[in-house]
Amino acid sequence: MFVFEITIPGTWLDSDDRDWAWRVEGQLRSLESQFFEANAALNLFASVQSIRPSFAGREVWERDSQRRAEIQRAVEQELGGRMSHEDWEAIHFEAEVRFKREKWSNGGIPREFEHNLPFIYARAFLYALDAFDKFLGVLAKEPDVPLRVAELHEQIAANFPDLRGVRNTSQHLEDRSRGLGAGRNPQPLELKPIANNLINAPGGALVLNCLNGSKYGSTMADGHYGEVDVSPESMQRLQSVLHELLSLFKWHGPKRHAPSA
Repeated sequence: MFVFEITIPGTWLDSDDRDWAWRVEGQLRSLESQFFEANAALNLFASVQSIRPSFAGREVWERDSQRRAEIQRAVEQELGGRMSHEDWEAIHFEAEVRFKREKWSNGGIPREFEHNLPFIYARAFLYALDAFDKFLGVLAKEPDVPLRVAELHEQIAANFPDLRGVRNTSQHLEDRSRGLGAGRNPQPLELKPIANNLINAPGGALVLNCLNGSKYGSTMADGHYGEVDVSPESMQRLQSVLHELLSLFKWHGPKRHAPSA
C-alpha cells in the first residue's frame, strides 16, 4: 500500500483576520482532502492492476463449459419433444442466462465489471488531481496569501501538463466521441499524430478512455493525445507541492500528522 504522509505545521492559522483565516483554512482542508482522495484512488488502481482476471485460465474455461452443458440439458428436458431451430436458439439463450445468474449468485464478477475497475479508479485519481488544482487556483486568488501560492499553482500545470485536457475529455465524451472539440459550439477535431508504446498513428487517431500501463489518456480538445500517470511518482509531485504550500503560512497550535492510523 502506498501512503503519502503530510505534516501540517499547526492547528489553525495565525492571523488577526479570522474571516480570512477561516476561508484559507477551509481551502487548505479541501486540498488535504483531495490529496488523500488521490492517494486512495492510486491504491485502488494498483490493487486491480495486479489481479489476474477471474475468467482467465483453461481450468475455469473447462469448468464453465461443463456447467453450461449441464444447464442446457436441464432446459431441454423441461421443454421435451421435438424442437425446431428457433427452439434450440431459445434453449441456448435460456441456458446462458441461467448460467450467468448462477455464477453471479455464487460471487462471480462479470467481465465488464473487472475490465472497468482500473478505468474507474484511474478517473478517480484524475478527478482528485483536477480538484486539487482547482482549489489551489482559488487559494492563489485570495488576498494576502503568499505570492508563492500562485507559483505552486503553475507548478501543477508543469507537473501535469495534460491534466485539464484529459479531464475535460473524460467529462465531455459525448462531444469527443463524435470528433468534436470543446466549447458551446464545438468544432471538428484536427487529430494530431500519436506515437507511444501502445499507439502509433502518424495521421492522428481519436482515442478515448485509454490505459497505457499506468497512464490514463484520451484525445484532448486540441486534437493531441494526452495522458496522466496514475503512479506513486505523480503522488510524490503532489505531496511536494502540498508540503511547501502548508509551510508558507503562519500557524498556531501543535503540528499534525496525516493520514490517521
